[in-house]
Amino acid sequence: MNKTKIQNLKDLEFYAHIDSAINLIKKWRQQSPDNKELKLMEDSFVGICFWCNTMEQEARLYKTSLSDYRLEKNIALDKYNELKKKYDKMKELEL
Repeated sequence: MNKTKIQNLKDLEFYAHIDSAINLIKKWRQQSPDNKELKLMEDSFVGICFWCNTMEQEARLYKTSLSDYRLEKNIALDKYNELKKKYDKMKELEL
């Protein structure tokens, strides 16, 4: 599924924010490598980034799966309608 221009811009903004935060955390950690709170913040932020990535992947896969299921359903409905027409024609010929 293709993303819209707005979705792409939102993604770009999101990744820019993440990049800024990562660079700040990295800078602070270099200045205070033994600071336990900064270490916790770094680990927590990495966890948040992984969680966001997982949610994005799941949403993309959900949309793809849903699209595939709809396509399969439509193909099955077309086949059903085709067979029903043939059945109805045969039924008419029997009468």
